[in-house]
Amino acid sequence: MTTKLKSLKAGMLAGMAAEKTKSDAVDRFARAEAALSERPNGLLQAQNTTPGARTFSAESEVQSMDGRVLVRIPIAQLHDNPFNARRIYDPAVVQERAASIATHGQKTPGLAAPDPARPGHYILIDGHYRKRALASAGKLEMECFVETDLSDLDFYRLSFLLNEQRSDQSALDNAIAWRQLLDEGKVQKEEEICELTGMSAGTVNKTLALLKLPESVIAVMRERPSAIGIAAGYELTLYFKLAGEDRTRELAARVMNDGLSSREVEAIRKQAQEGKARKVKEISRQYKIRTDGGQLLGTIKEWDSGRVMLDVQITDRNAREDLLEVLKARFGLDKTLL
Repeated sequence: MTTKLKSLKAGMLAGMAAEKTKSDAVDRFARAEAALSERPNGLLQAQNTTPGARTFSAESEVQSMDGRVLVRIPIAQLHDNPFNARRIYDPAVVQERAASIATHGQKTPGLAAPDPARPGHYILIDGHYRKRALASAGKLEMECFVETDLSDLDFYRLSFLLNEQRSDQSALDNAIAWRQLLDEGKVQKEEEICELTGMSAGTVNKTLALLKLPESVIAVMRERPSAIGIAAGYELTLYFKLAGEDRTRELAARVMNDGLSSREVEAIRKQAQEGKARKVKEISRQYKIRTDGGQLLGTIKEWDSGRVMLDVQITDRNAREDLLEVLKARFGLDKTLL
């Protein structure tokens, strides 16, 4: 992509238009944009809620009002999006949604695309929490709108946009997804992620830095990733360099459990930084070695750490060899020169 996009919606549509060569693909995503503007709570929210509006049919395939196909897909044939923007799922949220589905049924369809590698199977683009909730509620099928001719980046763009609209996309989710896009060559550099998401270069860089934390710290963050935003998460990466793994894990747990703000985490990090800077300088002592006549021969220097350094100049060969023999005997050294 060569254009700096100003918003997530514009990013999705411009990217789709740039990568698609068929006019029907462009028209399809233009319709999606129109739907987004009318449905601030999500692209897949019901478009018409007035009495008598068309509802989901029990048939396996139904044409929707905007021309898209609504399909009942067996959950066993519906596979997670390999480039989904979300990577972490809260079991408690799954159970809450499962209870709602058991009582009220599935209210909002997912979004899926045919799986090119497995005929009759589909890849779920949006609705992974709903899929898990349906399975937990004992349901065998999921209602999904079906889109076609999507690229790997389309799978990511759509899932990212819809999760962002719901305001439940975590920094750790983003870091894991972006790292995969880079590692698999779907994007070549961080600047392309900026264009893909509409985020600044600084935000992208700080987000990816989260994956430099030790796995034990990331495991804590996975328990409730939305509790640690990018600002607090980046402060954790700086704190880790100062305090090490164990203390960083403890601080991450405090952020999760005590609700520490990014400013509070920053203050803790700065305290650790100042404490390291105030480390007491090691004290050394020096002793001068002189001849009986008062001529300076050299020095012996010692440090609190236990280091000792002897620096002498003895011009008399016999005297020098005598001193070497004493030192070798003291430290059990072989007489052979090393």
